[in-house]
Amino acid sequence: MKKQNTVTKNWFKNWANEYDNTLGKVQRHHKLLDLVVESSEIKEGELVLDIGCGTGLLSLKFLRKADCLIYGIDSSPEMLEIFKEKITKLNLSGKISLELEDAENIDFKNENFDIIASTVTLHHVKNKLPVIEKIYKLLNPGGKFLLGDIDVETSGDLGDPERLLRILDFLKEEFVLVLEEGGVKAFSRMYDNGKKHILNDGEYCVSFKQWKEISGKAGFEKITIKPLPEFEWFKVLIAIK
Repeated sequence: MKKQNTVTKNWFKNWANEYDNTLGKVQRHHKLLDLVVESSEIKEGELVLDIGCGTGLLSLKFLRKADCLIYGIDSSPEMLEIFKEKITKLNLSGKISLELEDAENIDFKNENFDIIASTVTLHHVKNKLPVIEKIYKLLNPGGKFLLGDIDVETSGDLGDPERLLRILDFLKEEFVLVLEEGGVKAFSRMYDNGKKHILNDGEYCVSFKQWKEISGKAGFEKITIKPLPEFEWFKVLIAIK
């Protein structure tokens, strides 16, 4: 696990300074974040945990929607430094708290949050059930867990041609969109990232059917899935405690 975490941390360390100018410009990514915020039905004063907050794209959308409080965690100090600069610039230090932490080592008291959200982060975790079980415990009764991610299942034999074709079906559309909206730098990053998905090198995507099953095992009973309009590969899972 330590090696896997190091792979992911190094990836985001190298990407941090250009993240907002590459993936941050891809409208499909913003639409996914918007769907997460919309589906949360966030209210004034609620406490939100943003797992894998990165440079703050999702957290800031939550704050635009409602006057809430945000805890953001991320395993990349470089990403968090960029987010901290935004917090200072926008005078939001009273609304957002950040911690250097990864999803597998969340350390907050139970029944503490109204909303826990994570976008394109938890597919980096290989053993997913313990993380979702922890998320369930951290939520207040009636609290919501929102997962925005890729609906692609990449497990299996790396030498299986059918598995490869399944992943390439997603990557083909992803590459085109990233090139059109994020430019050559974004395409270069995502092209490199595509190989990581194919080889399960720090990327361990599962289908949303599997995410629903994992969430059910963790204790969630009310679980719904919303697809991102016009892009079938991205979905949002909403699980209520």
